[in-house]
Amino acid sequence: MRYLTTIGKTQLTIDINQDGQVTVDGKVINVDMQRMLDTTMYSVIINGVSHDVRMSEGEGVYLAEVNGEIFEVLVEDERTRRLAGLKDSLGAMSGEAIIKAPMPGVVVEVLVSQGQEVQQGDIVVVLESMKMQNEFKAPRAGKVHTVRVASGDRVEQGAVMLTIT
Repeated sequence: MRYLTTIGKTQLTIDINQDGQVTVDGKVINVDMQRMLDTTMYSVIINGVSHDVRMSEGEGVYLAEVNGEIFEVLVEDERTRRLAGLKDSLGAMSGEAIIKAPMPGVVVEVLVSQGQEVQQGDIVVVLESMKMQNEFKAPRAGKVHTVRVASGDRVEQGAVMLTIT
């Protein structure tokens, strides 16, 4: 399976074959990854070097903490990427845009209210997770239809925070 992975501004193509062999941008990498029981911690050995990685998983978005540094990682498989490209080529999105929490956290700030007009890219919610604040932006212009969270609320992964019509 091929995955298109973005870490910061770096994009990587990662292939994992049926035998578990991992290739990153055409280079075979020797990787062994084991999840520690009852935790979000993973033991990862890459080319013989051990790393402890704490990961929080969301809908295609991961927060990975390695050596005290936190990275936001976007992972898409080829099929998802092609479908997203097809959707973009059809023009502006219509219908309801739903903004969900990709990971559990605490709402730091809600910057919009019901009925408010927003532009694509406007910051609408700030969520803190793993001691990192994440800004969620309007995926398109529209009107805020519902706001389901308030500052201080704890949210679970996948919780709907707000909708835009």
